[in-house]
Amino acid sequence: MQNTRNPLIFVVIESPIYNNLVVGFLKSRKYNNVMSFTKGEESLEHLQLNPDMFVCSYAMEDINGMELMKKVKAELPETDFFFLSGQNDVEVAVTIIKRGAADYIVKNDKALTKLAKSIDYTVSSTKSVKVKKGFKIGVVGFFIILFIIIMIILSLAVFFPDDFSFSL
Repeated sequence: MQNTRNPLIFVVIESPIYNNLVVGFLKSRKYNNVMSFTKGEESLEHLQLNPDMFVCSYAMEDINGMELMKKVKAELPETDFFFLSGQNDVEVAVTIIKRGAADYIVKNDKALTKLAKSIDYTVSSTKSVKVKKGFKIGVVGFFIILFIIIMIILSLAVFFPDDFSFSL
């Protein structure tokens, strides 16, 4: 995920009513950068926008959610996928998660709340990974600079031994 402050979320759900419901719910939960599509192929035409997340149905007429995820991740491997599905099949859910989806949520009266929590968790965990990477780079940089300074001092001591008298 590139943008943790305001991630670009593509909602790909064929039912216009449910699509609008999901988009409205996400916007009410502070996710304002949302694009809506009712066809999977249509969303693929907009990949140049580099979406951070997809919220999509598993079963769609033009392309199923699994195939959509495969095509998107081939171009944008860091994109997170959240599936909303009417299928309560554990095998399907496990397969989708194994293939790289962030979450698989069965459509019911709590689905949107679960979706929001899952997106919140993904965004916050991505932020903490970026902070840890930044810290790690800073620590490594510090030790590289320290090593260079020590090597310079040792080189000067070798070439100018009279100026560097070490007495114990």
